[in-house]
Amino acid sequence: MELVMSIKKQYQIFGLAAVLFILIMSFGTAFDLEISHTVMDQKSWFGAIFQMIGILPMYLVLMVSGEIGLAYAWRVSNNRLFSGSLVVGSGALTLWQIQKGLKELLSYGGAIIHNIKSGQPIGVANSDVQASPFSPGLTFTLTAIVFVIFTTLTQRWLKQKSIQQLEALLLLAIFATVTVLMAMSVNGALKNAWGRARPYEIIHNGARFTNWYTMNGANGHKSFPSGHAMAAALTVVLAWFANGNWRRFWWFGGIGITVIVDLSRVRVGAHFLTDVTFSTCLTFMIIYVMWEIYQHIKSMKR
Repeated sequence: MELVMSIKKQYQIFGLAAVLFILIMSFGTAFDLEISHTVMDQKSWFGAIFQMIGILPMYLVLMVSGEIGLAYAWRVSNNRLFSGSLVVGSGALTLWQIQKGLKELLSYGGAIIHNIKSGQPIGVANSDVQASPFSPGLTFTLTAIVFVIFTTLTQRWLKQKSIQQLEALLLLAIFATVTVLMAMSVNGALKNAWGRARPYEIIHNGARFTNWYTMNGANGHKSFPSGHAMAAALTVVLAWFANGNWRRFWWFGGIGITVIVDLSRVRVGAHFLTDVTFSTCLTFMIIYVMWEIYQHIKSMKR
């Protein structure tokens, strides 16, 4: 599957996506609270598992980007200052994202274990503030182990690439990194500005329900838009680095995992339908814009 489409094809896909967005957002606007009352179940293993792993794709994109920087730096020897700086920066990026991903994984996993032991529903977790149940030393050790394994595997793949291919991948890695950072920044800014209470905060804690179009300001509530939906949608960016069947895998797999994570967030009571729908579409729009900018720059170099 080619990621480069004709303008006509882009309009067709955008039109279909816009219709789906309007329909789902309209339905959610009318029935958000009723939907959550009906489907929310914090005892759901489906919701708990994807609460734990659904955030990981955005870290994976940055980890791969860091590894591409490492591979390019190791192959370029005519400028030691540049290659050395790139090794340090790329390695730090990969290591940092592994640490952040592990922290999320261990925090939510620790919450599941705690909930089982204390007799609480397994999906109960503070979706806005998480702390690792392990000591900093153990977390660092796990981070180092994962870094060595991940670097070994990705460098075996990148070793097969020519310098020209690595140069192309490096430019893609830069755009992928900016895409993730932009999506995270926009998502975080909207969360703080909207201050929408989560379904479980309303149903269990008596927080006030507001519709998605109501901007409440910074008040500690962060339901709109969904961070997990944003992170899952970024899986599609991994298709930028792949070819052939692997490109199809990451493209369609990314869409599939996004839908699954979106449903799981509604199921566990962490988000309303409009939270995940808006976040997903916004993230896909950011991905599309960044990809088109990349294609424009690429065409100018020819």
